[in-house]
Amino acid sequence: MGNSIYTIFMPREAFSRRANAELVTKALLQLDLPARVNERHDIVVDNHKVSGSAYKLISARAYHHGTMLIDADTHLLKGCLSKKYMDKAGMVSKGVASVPSPITNLRDYSYTVDHQQFCEAVLDEFVKEYNDGQAVQPVIINSVQQLPEQVEKTRQELSSWDWVYGQTPEFTYHLDQEFSWGHVRAFVRSKHGWITEVDMTTDAVGAHEVTVVSALAVAMKGCAYSLDAPERAIHKINQEIPGLFNNENMHIADQLIAWLKRKL
Repeated sequence: MGNSIYTIFMPREAFSRRANAELVTKALLQLDLPARVNERHDIVVDNHKVSGSAYKLISARAYHHGTMLIDADTHLLKGCLSKKYMDKAGMVSKGVASVPSPITNLRDYSYTVDHQQFCEAVLDEFVKEYNDGQAVQPVIINSVQQLPEQVEKTRQELSSWDWVYGQTPEFTYHLDQEFSWGHVRAFVRSKHGWITEVDMTTDAVGAHEVTVVSALAVAMKGCAYSLDAPERAIHKINQEIPGLFNNENMHIADQLIAWLKRKL
């Protein structure tokens, strides 16, 4: 895909966004690429971003995930990141927002640079910085061999719901939708991957519409924030208030579920 990915694991007290970016930048300088770290701690070449980063800090550890554009399809990348495909109007988050930046490939500045060269240069700088210059033997892992115990333990941790969603910053989401039977307005608050508050109202006057909207709002509170949250809420209602949903109002619930699944 023309894009290399690297991750640096380290003790939290030793973590420095700039220091890690500088380490990777030194590796690029080894390859005669005129890279530098800008004020946002992005790695840039000719003021164009070549590396994006994400960070996660927990009690004792820090994780720095980075990408490196070597020979990627930048037109396709820009299309994937277009606001057209990231319509989250109404969402307000306490997380760190991404800032759009002009990008470029390393290949635009070197005809020979490739993934292997990049990896070897980063490893060289890593052992200089953290292993007193003593060479280390890289461990090559492929899809058919069994992972080393510590790597497998880390893989399980990083793929767990707790890791992926459990520490998501608090955010709120305002939603509006017009249905044939009335207008629905929803307010959702989520923290650490859980829905902590839902307020959903409708201007419909029918008893079925008001009942379904109100019940769904109450039941979604406490659900994990995910595409299946509305369906989990329906399941909760069916267990706690059997018969609330029936042939006369289930079509309303189905429409609300489909709408919320598109938006969450």
